[in-house]
Amino acid sequence: MEANRSGSCLCAEQIFLFTVSLAAVFVSWVMLAVVSLVFLPLKLLRSAIRIVLTRPWVLLIAGLAAVFLGTVAFLNRPGTRIGQVDVVIEEGMSAAQIAGLLQTKGIIASRSFFTLTAKFYGLEEKLRAGKYHFAGPTSSLSTLQKLKSSGALIQQVTIPEGLTVRQVAARLQNPIQIDSARFVSSAHNPDFCKKLGIGAPSLEGYLFPDTYKFYWRMSEEKILKTMVGRFHQIFADSLKQRATQLGMTVHQVVTLASIIEKEAQVSGERPLISAVFHRRLKLGMPLDACSTVIYALGKHKQRLLKADIKVKSPYNTYLHRGLPPGPICNPGKGSILAAFYPAKVDYLYFVAKGDGTHRFTKSLNAHINAKNRIKRIRRYGP
Repeated sequence: MEANRSGSCLCAEQIFLFTVSLAAVFVSWVMLAVVSLVFLPLKLLRSAIRIVLTRPWVLLIAGLAAVFLGTVAFLNRPGTRIGQVDVVIEEGMSAAQIAGLLQTKGIIASRSFFTLTAKFYGLEEKLRAGKYHFAGPTSSLSTLQKLKSSGALIQQVTIPEGLTVRQVAARLQNPIQIDSARFVSSAHNPDFCKKLGIGAPSLEGYLFPDTYKFYWRMSEEKILKTMVGRFHQIFADSLKQRATQLGMTVHQVVTLASIIEKEAQVSGERPLISAVFHRRLKLGMPLDACSTVIYALGKHKQRLLKADIKVKSPYNTYLHRGLPPGPICNPGKGSILAAFYPAKVDYLYFVAKGDGTHRFTKSLNAHINAKNRIKRIRRYGP
């Protein structure tokens, strides 16, 4: 039913355009005659008439040129809208569909002219999806220029360090209007990860935290590609060589960096926490990282119970030695560098003091004493 209505509207517009062209021919000839009589000297007018009579094709060409220019100017005129409006161009919309939407919104006057012009200049596949703001009606040519030259509204979004893929999706959902479920699904698609140059089954850990400028309703895959591309920029070849020196893969380094990111609240402690984990890995000790247990539980907890650290998961570093299967969040540059360059200390333990910092110790007895001391301070004060 909708297709029939659209077809009848298009036919009506074509009839209208044909009528306008005929009218333009008549008006052009009349105006040419009037201008000639009023402004041309008699001698020059006689010469012009003689040329027309002996060479009628000159008049025909002049008339056709006038018709063409007049018709283009008429069809390229702005629409009839009064006031501002936002227009959303969906991904995959054809030039004809975009033209129909713009005409309906009163931005342009002729969707046929818009479509034909887009086809003539090869712009059919270059019109970008997004949300566009129009202060008022505008010509078809100006609108085409806007749609092909990144004129869409851009939203600046900051992704902080330490978010998981799901948290990144939630942060982008409102300002960019993404499909968060599709975002998470694509991020956990091994084939898509491979296309982006990530040798892991998930993009967890590889969505680099930064401030980005995304188009409204930008596709989830393009956003993921942009964020992973930023990761590749930071993780340069020199860092890959450093990973080889440490006897670690890129994935292992990113996994360790993600744990450091979640454990460290003060940036200055990242190298110290990294040193503890590096030493534990070297000695074959469990990492005993609370953050990995929280990731395994799938929910945030302020304090872990004894039952929590017994959860059966490959991410539980209390039960399993070595690194977990993959990152537990998306680490920033500071944590990545800390994973590469740990502090030169021989600490084996650390405990949170409650103010964002930690107490680092070298032995189990010193660690137990530090925990008891912090408990007493919390209970009775310093």
